[in-house]
Amino acid sequence: MLLDTFPRFLEGWDGSPESWLRYIEEYPELFEKVKWDYGRYNMDWREYLKLLEKRNAEELKLAHERLLEALPKVEKRIRELFGIGPERYNVVIYVGLENGAGWVTGFAGKPSVLFGLEAIAGLGWYERIGGLVAHELGHMVHWLLRGEDLEKLEEEEQAFWLYTEGFAQRVEDLVTGRPWHLESEGWFEWCSENEATLKGEFLGRIEANEPLNSFFGSWYRLFGKQFTGYYLGYRFIRWLENEHSLEEIAKLKKEELKHRILLFLRSPRQKGTDEGSGS
Repeated sequence: MLLDTFPRFLEGWDGSPESWLRYIEEYPELFEKVKWDYGRYNMDWREYLKLLEKRNAEELKLAHERLLEALPKVEKRIRELFGIGPERYNVVIYVGLENGAGWVTGFAGKPSVLFGLEAIAGLGWYERIGGLVAHELGHMVHWLLRGEDLEKLEEEEQAFWLYTEGFAQRVEDLVTGRPWHLESEGWFEWCSENEATLKGEFLGRIEANEPLNSFFGSWYRLFGKQFTGYYLGYRFIRWLENEHSLEEIAKLKKEELKHRILLFLRSPRQKGTDEGSGS
């Protein structure tokens, strides 16, 4: 099912928080998701209504247009690679409070991809939106192959973000190749050169039970760079592929995953390993 709420949003939006509230209240389950997402980080969603002032209708329309162009092409490729079609999941297009450009969660009784147009516009991911779609559908593939709610898996053990985000990044790599949707110029090269540092920082935070948000969230920077956890996760999946297929990786037992994550983070970088070719 494709639920595109954007036409309804445009009908009533005047740029004010009140008009957004009138729109989102028409989709109660979606509104609850937005509130829950802030609540799980002990944040009050009301404090972020001001984020809507940064967006204008034209950039939202552009994000919507590019998303609708990319979606069927990526879905076709996902079906070719994994035999998984849109009849097994939902896609929701909406305007939220920058909960994420893409987000995989349970919605309307199925695993679903929620695409936030305001976040896509804020990040400027118009030209690489196919990569974003491939990444989020990569999460969907993972969810369906594993037969497990990935949100619950991540809540159980935050180190599993390396696994879930890495799997999705590998699918994006297969579908669209590099540069990935989240890359800036020189980003991949910097991550590659500083992989040992990133591994050490990630491992240290796991051992100290400290948050890993700064590796993944678009609002954070680590060592002056965004999204470094996606690079590490991709490298982790490629490392696992030395012994397993992607389908096998999707189904690895939790205890095995914990062991492999720690082993990977403590391992030196192997020279000559894959650099993200899309192959």
